[in-house]
Amino acid sequence: MSEDTTIRIERFEPELIDGVPSAATAEFLTAISRGFHEAALEAGELKILAGLEANDNTTFTAVYDESAVQPSLHAEAPVATYASFPGTLNIGGGNLMPVHQITSVTVSPTHRRRGLLRRLITEDLAGAREAGMVFAALTASEATIYGRFGFGRATQRARFALKTHRGADLRVENEGTVVAIAPGELKNYAPGIFAAAHAHTLGSISATQFDVGQAAGLWEDYDSLKPVKNLRAALHLDAQGRPDGFMSYLFSGWKTAPPTMEIGQMCTATGAARRELIAYLGAHDLVEKITGRGPVDDVVPTALENARAYKVTSLGDHLWLRILDLETALSARSYGRDGHIRLRVHDALGFADGIWDLMVQDASAGVRRAPEGAVPEASVDVRDLASLYLGGFSATHLAASGVLRVHAPEALGTLNALFATDTVPYCQADF
Repeated sequence: MSEDTTIRIERFEPELIDGVPSAATAEFLTAISRGFHEAALEAGELKILAGLEANDNTTFTAVYDESAVQPSLHAEAPVATYASFPGTLNIGGGNLMPVHQITSVTVSPTHRRRGLLRRLITEDLAGAREAGMVFAALTASEATIYGRFGFGRATQRARFALKTHRGADLRVENEGTVVAIAPGELKNYAPGIFAAAHAHTLGSISATQFDVGQAAGLWEDYDSLKPVKNLRAALHLDAQGRPDGFMSYLFSGWKTAPPTMEIGQMCTATGAARRELIAYLGAHDLVEKITGRGPVDDVVPTALENARAYKVTSLGDHLWLRILDLETALSARSYGRDGHIRLRVHDALGFADGIWDLMVQDASAGVRRAPEGAVPEASVDVRDLASLYLGGFSATHLAASGVLRVHAPEALGTLNALFATDTVPYCQADF
């Protein structure tokens, strides 16, 4: 297929000129809002968003159709958008690895099925790999798009509802204290708590300034960059009086049945902080339900006197991971035991394609391409290796699903043992 000469791709940094977003920046941000069917951004919101993107070192990629003429919006506005920025991924053991984060991917319905997304993402991933990035990551609005580019489900996230008409009593004594604070105070505390939680949470992605502002109630979401009315907040202090968790929340109003507290942002560096903040919320008079989100292996129901009061209302994928540098990724990870596996990895984009030897001895991993003619013990697509990598999905699960093929009897047990993790990976960040 010949390249469409009417299509022009520009990459640029978000720009503010005398405090005002440049025309290209404003058009790009407006196109993202349109692509996600969000409310039109006002001038003040565009300024805030441009500043946040600049702070995160985001790179914008805009696609223009030079054949578009008035009255088409695309005579000036991009027909597709794509953005990326650097962050870190916790791969276990407190090991924070650089990750290339992808966001704001939109294609106008007028320009679908023209290969724009494939061109954008393949060029971007190639550039990230060349720049030394080991991983790429995204949160997908649709589940069927990114697998063909090598992204696999790496973490899941649950939404829960907790009945509190009888409170939320815990089985154990409190280890710390909870104090009510003004939401704006979280500008001072949230960055440190985000960082502490990120350092010990497998699968976590580093927080951004947007996350801090959302926690503090400066804005509700990307399509509503205005202060949140009636927001409340609480801070958890450990036994030594050090902040190790926070929560911002809203009362749903008396017209909602039953009366509900809705958790907005919540981040905790310890299990004690999570369970004690939930118990604090359950102690509010006249409130009969709490809603929020959390990890699949949430400590809250186990800590409650009445575990049945806690119900998972939905469960879905959250972080999608793409391995760009397989040798570095497998070498950097910690493993549950010594062992050796020869793995055939299929990668349509070529970054990780081939037969690889993974050898773990004395907690040290060695990775190399297998000799020519070597016979693999198991075969897997790079997207499914990403699901195995953080321990969110076991080799047994992948094999039963048919996406991991085992060629040697002992291979499944070896993969399960090597990639086992003590905790279920969890990513709180939205991006």
